[in-house]
Amino acid sequence: MKSRAVTATVLAGLSMVSGAAFAQTGSVGATYARVEGDNSETDVYGLDGEVIFGATDAWGFIVEGDFTESDAVDGTETVQAHIINRGANSAWGVFLGAADGEGGVGILGGVEYAQFFDGSTLALNLNYGTDNEIDVDAYGVNGAYRIFAGDNLRFDVGASAGRVDSNLGQADVYSAGVAFEYRFDGSPYSIGAGYTRVDSDGAEADVFGLTLRFNFGDTTLKAADRSGRTFTGLGSAFQAF
Repeated sequence: MKSRAVTATVLAGLSMVSGAAFAQTGSVGATYARVEGDNSETDVYGLDGEVIFGATDAWGFIVEGDFTESDAVDGTETVQAHIINRGANSAWGVFLGAADGEGGVGILGGVEYAQFFDGSTLALNLNYGTDNEIDVDAYGVNGAYRIFAGDNLRFDVGASAGRVDSNLGQADVYSAGVAFEYRFDGSPYSIGAGYTRVDSDGAEADVFGLTLRFNFGDTTLKAADRSGRTFTGLGSAFQAF
């Protein structure tokens, strides 16, 4: 990963790219989460953003980055890139990213697919990640069903399942959550909240999240979903955002 300064600089620079070849959209957000585990409670703060480029009517690119910091763990930074192909009723793509935290630099990649319905979206991805410095490999599947009660009001139901292999053994990890996001009509700002339950072989946690987001390019949340944002953050505790 990169330092938070470099992450912010790249996102800011991408947001200023212009020209007929690119139809750019995206958002920048601030997040807060309360993680309540078996024997501990942790506050997590974050900044994130993405820029979506439409190179042609069918092909597009997404660059996203985020920084999170908590009471218990030093800052973690990620950067990820997607190549997507969009049709009238569906989209698919591949992604590759890196994460830098206390355990070292990890690499994550996978494939993704979204099916668009009149008032909802089903999004899925298959992923694999590895961190050689701490000898960890992980793979799993993530999904979210996004329901649009209006163009600027979205409700999400999400779930994930994965396995982590390390020199200490194997662990299965599952999550399920619900969330919403609302964008004020005629405004670039949106707010959201969510809840995710995480269960693994060794621990359990409840995650309560809030977000404030500045959106640019697209005029509604539904338009942003169709342009590619449905793929960003898929499988995280903030699946809605």
